Amino acid sequence: MKKFAILFVAMLILVGCGSSDDKTTAAAGTTGEAGTTAAAAANSGASDAFAFQSGDVTIAMNAEVAPILEKLGKEVEYFESESCAFKGLDKQYTYASFILKTYPIDGKDYVSSIEIKDDLVSTPEGISIGSSVADVTKAYGEPATAGNYSYTKGDSTLIFVIKDDAVTSIQYTAITK
Repeated sequence: MKKFAILFVAMLILVGCGSSDDKTTAAAGTTGEAGTTAAAAANSGASDAFAFQSGDVTIAMNAEVAPILEKLGKEVEYFESESCAFKGLDKQYTYASFILKTYPIDGKDYVSSIEIKDDLVSTPEGISIGSSVADVTKAYGEPATAGNYSYTKGDSTLIFVIKDDAVTSIQYTAITK
């Protein structure tokens, strides 16, 4: 559990380490980076990875975000900050029940994470905020590390934070190289 907590805190630091505090509802441009990830280079929404479903929109980690944003429609809130891992801006699009975060490469933005905010949405396997540990293990199996409900599939990780036998947080994260 301590390893999971450290990993989770490290992820939050990496996502929030930019220096800009600009909040706006209009999209801004990005500058690219020469580096790539295997999935981003392939413009992947790999079928062998975890993907979040919002209505009829499938959101895979490391997928190019522009066509996804077009299908999702207007966000409730938008935030951007200078990326500390890539050249350009990390962006955050807040929708009613989830937050979509991106990272830039070569002038394009890719999905870096999805955080589910409430119990109005669930994973495609039916797990939502408030689900029990038994529900999680039935849907995804026993975790590799006891007490750490983190599952890796393809170029993605699905993390469930558990408190008092109930899911309190769900996050999809991209594995980038």
